[in-house]
Amino acid sequence: MNQSHQKAKTEIQPEKDFIAGSYRWFTYSADVTGLRLICLEDLTTGTIATTTIANPTKRTAAHKAWAGARQSRAAGMPWEILYEMGEKGVDPDQKLEEMFRGYGHASVGDMARLAVDLGKIPMHLCLALFNEGYLNSGQEKSTRYQASFGKAVLHPIRHYVSEGLLKEDVEPLEEEYQSFGVVSLELFAKYKAVLLRAFEQYYQADTTKPAEKSALLSRVLDCVRYFLLIGQWSGMSFETSARDWSRIIAELRASPLPYYRKVAAQLEKLLAPTTEEEEILHYKAEAPGLIRHTAPLLTTNINLHTLKQFLEDKTDLLQRVPIHSGFPIRVDQRVSMIDPLNTEGDRLVAAYVLLLWPGLEREQLLNWIHTQNDETKNAISAIIFSGHTTYCEMPGFGRTTRMTLVIESFLGELRDLNRHRAWGRFFPLPLVFGERLTKNTVEQIVARGFGLPLYLTDIQAFSDYKTAYERDLVSYYVKLEKFLEKVSATYRDTIDYSFVLNLLPLAHQVDLWMHGDPKQASYFTMQRSRPGGHINYRALAYEANQLLATFDPYLSAMRLLKKPDPTSREEFFDRS
Repeated sequence: MNQSHQKAKTEIQPEKDFIAGSYRWFTYSADVTGLRLICLEDLTTGTIATTTIANPTKRTAAHKAWAGARQSRAAGMPWEILYEMGEKGVDPDQKLEEMFRGYGHASVGDMARLAVDLGKIPMHLCLALFNEGYLNSGQEKSTRYQASFGKAVLHPIRHYVSEGLLKEDVEPLEEEYQSFGVVSLELFAKYKAVLLRAFEQYYQADTTKPAEKSALLSRVLDCVRYFLLIGQWSGMSFETSARDWSRIIAELRASPLPYYRKVAAQLEKLLAPTTEEEEILHYKAEAPGLIRHTAPLLTTNINLHTLKQFLEDKTDLLQRVPIHSGFPIRVDQRVSMIDPLNTEGDRLVAAYVLLLWPGLEREQLLNWIHTQNDETKNAISAIIFSGHTTYCEMPGFGRTTRMTLVIESFLGELRDLNRHRAWGRFFPLPLVFGERLTKNTVEQIVARGFGLPLYLTDIQAFSDYKTAYERDLVSYYVKLEKFLEKVSATYRDTIDYSFVLNLLPLAHQVDLWMHGDPKQASYFTMQRSRPGGHINYRALAYEANQLLATFDPYLSAMRLLKKPDPTSREEFFDRS
């Protein structure tokens, strides 16, 4: 960052700024930011949420949704419909409210699109929001284009442990917990310098050429991101409908993570402020009347708890299916497909079960689920579907199909591939759905192991760096295991262990299930295998393509012919 840019950043002053309870509102004028920017900071978490408004005197998004909704009941042309809002004496807010409350169709809420930017948030919140959205568009801060991740802040532990813990207990915990962030950034910086030299020499980079210099840095950042932690700060932009925002807010309010529940309240406050707050800030929110039904959607988590009791008390699941445990070791990435014999229902049940016991062996679990008698299957079905209605939908991971890729890779790649929202997606981390995290649950998650960039594992010239990477990651996990045991010895089961999720490096192994169709399979594998992408997910996309092409003879023509090659100088510098 150059000095002039740093100076410009410090000179941007908000036009309005006031405190309301635990929130700080501040705004920027359109003269400064192009569009009027409304900002809301949660003073307890430090998280900042912002949204732009097109017209400070009109509820633009709601107005558009109203006009669209009127098409079903008004015979006129668009200008005649919109003229109703311009008639003398009409109160637009009242007309919108009457329409939305009396219309009876949730589709009205899908016609109002709202964009929110979030800053000072942990990477896993970006992961969760992309996973829960399927009408959305958005972007997360990229570890390959922003070297500033080398200074990323680890989200404080106090947002994850019980608020009942005494300050004198939290402070020493926080100090030791933050030491993991220090180690992460030290390793990031160490290997960034080392790999820049090694890759420059191996691929014969001409750093006088801006394109090659930029490509070299991006490939290095792709590799050193493996040391970053999923709980370190990031930021994102997320755009979806008012109806979808309402659902997401309600789901976050039911999350087992205390921090997510605070984010839910902050999002609702930003999108649906009080009349008094609007008057102080001199603007009208885009569609506050469409942010509705935001009470905690507890149904899925209640059903998960009931299912856990049923499986423990009424079945032999935990006696028949082993749970992977032990110290994490280096593992290789791979792609597999779930056997077509396993029904959509089998896959749905497996997802529920893996949120409860993420260490269960997948193939044996699916076989156990598939071979249960009808009485057991009906009992499990009754639990899973209990309480779900048109107003309380099933979770997004219920979008199962018979075409399921299981991407056995690492959190860094999961962040990339999870953005393909047209696929039904699932990963066994209890971020939004699940029970309060126990020591046993996080041990199952940690035991999955870790992986390395293919540049290091597949190229003999980098074997020493592979050994060093592995050694440093093992040392990190040793430190993590000792910290976990120390916390457990002090607090036993009285503490929430969700803070451990923050300490998982992007090298950590977590499965991603992708349920799709031929259209998405073709697009996904072509898009993600292109030379410009990170070598690990390019290899995964190619492997997925080969499996899909043999899955069904009618899909054979989608087979890609060129396998990604980490040794190729041409591919290394190709940004297409």
